[in-house]
Amino acid sequence: MSQIKILVFDIDGVITDGKRYLSEDTETKSLSMKDLDAIRQFQESGYIIGCISGEDTDFSEKFVQITHLDQVRLGCKSKDTAFKEMVKQYNLSLREACYIGDGKYDVPALKIAGLALCPSDAIDEVKQVADIVLTRKGGEGCIAESYTLLAKRMCGNAAMDKEWGVVVAQRMQDHLTVLTDLQKEQEYIAGIMEAASMIADSYRRYGRVLICGNGGSAADAQHLAGELVGRFYLERRALDAEALTVNSSVLTAVANDYDYDMVFARQVEAKASEGDILIGITTSGTSENIQKAFKKAKHLGARTILLTGKVARDAKILQVTDCLLSVPAKDTPRIQEMHIMIGHIICELVEREVAEV
Repeated sequence: MSQIKILVFDIDGVITDGKRYLSEDTETKSLSMKDLDAIRQFQESGYIIGCISGEDTDFSEKFVQITHLDQVRLGCKSKDTAFKEMVKQYNLSLREACYIGDGKYDVPALKIAGLALCPSDAIDEVKQVADIVLTRKGGEGCIAESYTLLAKRMCGNAAMDKEWGVVVAQRMQDHLTVLTDLQKEQEYIAGIMEAASMIADSYRRYGRVLICGNGGSAADAQHLAGELVGRFYLERRALDAEALTVNSSVLTAVANDYDYDMVFARQVEAKASEGDILIGITTSGTSENIQKAFKKAKHLGARTILLTGKVARDAKILQVTDCLLSVPAKDTPRIQEMHIMIGHIICELVEREVAEV
């Protein structure tokens, strides 16, 4: 939601009720003192205030004199053009501009305004394009109501900014807390180096790396495979790595003909050989399809690396895991953030080892 910085309104039908009163050949119109006070409040609050009127009369001239507006266009029928010019003059965007109008000549300007308002007695064509139809009629406090409305929007934005700022700061702190816990665990750091060594050793023998995961972990699997096949930091030969989530026909065929729990195991059976590496990424450590894939890999003589969150010591998958990288956390987003960082570190270490191969 963009903050409104400039307010532009029509005079007849907004500031006034649109009616003309003649007294001894002098035209008079009714004004709401609330609107005059609201214009002053807008200006004191730092808003740029302007008016665009299709008429140029003694009344409109006097109105302009007493209000000291920042921008004025009288006798103007092309209101959208005038509106754009006003906004551009202050290097603002139309999203930061509010327009209040009631008649057919106001429609083009209302359509391009960041916030389009109209009085309750505006014509139907105007009401259809307005973002908000005010409860007040023209000449009965439309500007005052608009001030209250925008003040609430500003307070809402401020409250939202404060609330969101707290969330952002807290999530960053949560990330740092998990990272700090990882840094303190020498066993975990040793595990990362062990995983990199396992992969590098496989590549020296021209083996391959298969990676699997579900949901966000599937995206991480594809990401890491891309780092190995392409390059990370160094120019070197392409490294054989494949995410087992990228072939939708295979996935759906296996899931349909067998079971979703078999979508990775079946591919491991087709692709893995002795000395290859299977990396499983699962924040819970309980994904059945990864567990079955690990069992199949072990049966074929491939080695397994598990990236997971905090898991029970008796978790079944640990029986078929050669290298465990368990993030000491239970919050899925924080675990996933650590997984991609760990994956990047492993890719860097592996690349350093095999760059000359």
